[in-house]
Amino acid sequence: MQLVPLKCLFQLGQANEWFFFSTKSKDDDITVIDGGYYEIDPDGAAPITWEGKIVGHVKTLFFYQGSPPNGTDTEWMVEEFRINPEFVPVDKADHNTQEKITNLVVCKIYRMRPLPEP
Repeated sequence: MQLVPLKCLFQLGQANEWFFFSTKSKDDDITVIDGGYYEIDPDGAAPITWEGKIVGHVKTLFFYQGSPPNGTDTEWMVEEFRINPEFVPVDKADHNTQEKITNLVVCKIYRMRPLPEP
């Protein structure tokens, strides 16, 4: 997962959740970044279906401060949504577009426990 400048985040709906576009994270269990790391929730990966077809996938990652495996839990979580490239009508010979579709994700980052109301 690439880090995205904060100006690329946008908020929809809930006060404690934001969305951004990124590239698909590696399938490694842990992704280390500056100040912490993301760990994939093995129970948080699932296909997204519509009318009996797999149209995409979702992967859940938890953020920990510090270094693995001794990081500290945080309230932050990311859900990474990607489309099934077979569901998008693209010419099979257009490998460049297929690769972009395969690697593009929408991420929802949110606090699992919202801030108390002022």
